[in-house]
Amino acid sequence: MLAGEETSIDIVQRWLQRRGSDDIETGSSSGSPGARAGRRSSLALTPEDEPLVDVANRSPPPAPIPSAIFYAPPEPLELLCVFPERASRVCAAACNAVARAGGEARSVRSAREALEAFRRDLETRIPHVVIVDARQPQIMDSTLLARAIRGLKNTQHTILIAVVKKSAYLKDDFAVLPYLEAGFNRVMVETLGSTAWCAEVLQARSAAASARAQVAAVTALAAAADRCRDLVAVTDDQQRVLLTNKSWCRVVGWRPDEGPRSFAETIGGEGLRLATSGARDWDAPVLLRRRASPDPVLLACKGAAVSLTRSISHIVFVCEPSNISEVERGRGSLHSIRRGSLDVRSVASDGLRRTSLAKLQGLPLEAPITKVISLLSTATEGAPPCTVACIERAVDMLRTSELYSPQMREDPKMRAEDPIATDLIGALLSGTSNVLSSRRSSNDSTVVRSQTNRSNLKHKQSLQTSGQLREILDTALCWDFEIFHLEDLTRGRPLTHLGLTLMGGRFDVCAALECDERTLLHWLTIIETNYHAVNTYHNSTHAADVLQAVACFIEKDRLKNLLEPLEAAAALISAAAHDIDHPGTSSAFLCNARHSLAILYNDVAVLESHHAALTFKLTLNDDRVNIFKNLDRDTFKSVRHNVIDMILATEMTKHFEHLAKFVNVFYAKSTGSKEDGMHTDEPLSLDTTALTSQENVILVKRMMIKCADVSNASRPQKFAFEWARRIAEEYFLQTDEEKAKELPVVMPMFDRASCSIPRSQIGFIDYIIIDMMEAWSAFIDMPELVTHARNNHQRWRELDEAGVTTIADVKRAQRQALPPSTSQPTAEE
Repeated sequence: MLAGEETSIDIVQRWLQRRGSDDIETGSSSGSPGARAGRRSSLALTPEDEPLVDVANRSPPPAPIPSAIFYAPPEPLELLCVFPERASRVCAAACNAVARAGGEARSVRSAREALEAFRRDLETRIPHVVIVDARQPQIMDSTLLARAIRGLKNTQHTILIAVVKKSAYLKDDFAVLPYLEAGFNRVMVETLGSTAWCAEVLQARSAAASARAQVAAVTALAAAADRCRDLVAVTDDQQRVLLTNKSWCRVVGWRPDEGPRSFAETIGGEGLRLATSGARDWDAPVLLRRRASPDPVLLACKGAAVSLTRSISHIVFVCEPSNISEVERGRGSLHSIRRGSLDVRSVASDGLRRTSLAKLQGLPLEAPITKVISLLSTATEGAPPCTVACIERAVDMLRTSELYSPQMREDPKMRAEDPIATDLIGALLSGTSNVLSSRRSSNDSTVVRSQTNRSNLKHKQSLQTSGQLREILDTALCWDFEIFHLEDLTRGRPLTHLGLTLMGGRFDVCAALECDERTLLHWLTIIETNYHAVNTYHNSTHAADVLQAVACFIEKDRLKNLLEPLEAAAALISAAAHDIDHPGTSSAFLCNARHSLAILYNDVAVLESHHAALTFKLTLNDDRVNIFKNLDRDTFKSVRHNVIDMILATEMTKHFEHLAKFVNVFYAKSTGSKEDGMHTDEPLSLDTTALTSQENVILVKRMMIKCADVSNASRPQKFAFEWARRIAEEYFLQTDEEKAKELPVVMPMFDRASCSIPRSQIGFIDYIIIDMMEAWSAFIDMPELVTHARNNHQRWRELDEAGVTTIADVKRAQRQALPPSTSQPTAEE
């Protein structure tokens, strides 16, 4: 008995109504998968919108589709029978019925053969009707076969018929439901009558032909709209734009692959009010908001509402493009740019070149920067001379191809006061040197593993961690996480333990990647093994520190709501492997030494390219560590793209480019500059509306891993001091090697005899950290990043004024800053 007051008839009627409305929405057959998940809703009316027409007594649709367009070309009936029994009389009866109807029938004996027949004939000979024997589920799972067929391309209009036993069919009122849910269109009781089968297959063929004709008609109308000059947009009943033609996309700035969006984002004015009021058709102006321009365009619009039921299902907007012709002519097209700088008559005298340029100017080629230059040029008309001079200077800067290339400010006073800091920033952000005087030996190859690391491969991680280790891992999402204490407890292998805690536990990367925890453990082990333990800074402890920072960022509400589970997993993977196999020297050093990696990657992003490539090489070479092995092709491609993009984003030569793009997209722009005397010191206001674009989400992920990579100066003081000591020691070793091998010295300020550690950190915080952390902390609401950075900056200034310069001095200052229980000298000291 059914629970509640509903009867079986009520449930069946409600279920059939839901299926019918879904079929109208999707335009697919009732058995196609996913067709039953739709939802109907009426147009939402704003409180101030009053209907201008009598909604209850609407007229018929203004433009019914003529029946002549529903044309289905005659095709011979194609039948495929799937019967495990070799000499099935039911199968023979169905085949005979198709032959009498002038069609062709084929039979196979297994689900595998049926799917192979579909894949083989997918483009040329798709069966119109498929009859599946569902009488013996122990021999063949008919519902599983139906789902597999529905998963193939171009099978939504194939009619699936399940043959069941009469006894099973009659004993249950809802016996057909499992078959319909699996993708079958009809269920038929076994029969040997050719007449019954003939009627069944002819009805099924007619239904399939009608559905195909409807889809073909809709496709033809969409193609006609796409090629017309008017701007056409079609919405659904939830006020989302579903279909736009090329003219609409070109003017508004949409791309067809961006998916549905609310038309209120683009359309405004009287036309929008009439559309939401329930009017059947109207002629009214609309305001189109364009992505590339802050000023909307007023266009004449003819609209119509379409309904297949009592409520409106679609709204059509058709805008006349006449009012935008002048705007299009002056918004920065190739024609407007070349008009003042190129005389076609001076190029060629035979007219051939003029024709080519005319065709080129007619192409829909337009870059955002050309629009900006055109708008700035237009702004000079009637402007004061000082403003014209500033705009012309801005246009000259915009015409360069390196808009985001970092350049040190030409400030002699600054260079004279702090040459070490400015030289450090210049070395970090500059390209590689072309002065090549020698070559590193093959023993320095970053791919060769030391004997110590080889022996570490044999070490198995113990799952029974000590109580002290469990206690510290419980604080893995705290910004003052004791990373160096974890390094000591794990004997220099913090990445595997922290990775299992964060990736395997808190963020459940295994579920996102569909892998088991043992595979993740093996992956973390092989990744950590390929970090160089001999490096003082770029080792697995640094990787664990960056992983922990990324985890802290992802835990914030802004990113928690923004990133999908696979995106979060890709971010954690990128953080763990972002410096794998780092040799302890910079890319510029490898290029000057003519290292094999520099040769391989053409001196461009050498280390970052190697980190990304080696990550996937180690992962994909062994199924025991391949955390991606269960992902389908498209998902793996997406995850791989995310991981590579984030690892490459850690390249410091692109620092200002990534930061400038992030600030330009997510923060309100201030006008002018300090040089022009028009700069304002008002704080930038955060603008999160740009998060709807996938391209801008990529900027967020790049910024996230960049901030995590250089977060040392934004950590509490005891951690910042230790990281500064470690990076300085690694830079000293590189300078020593450059001098010993007579290579160009990339960072001459890091000479053991003359370097000031506090000054280098002051410059690094001033030029790299503060601006970036202020932008990032406001975005994710994490003010402690800026607080720690400013406190560390102040402490380094105090040490500089006290005459602290060397690593030994920094160690003493660090011990003085630590509590008594942790201030004992280490064995290394």
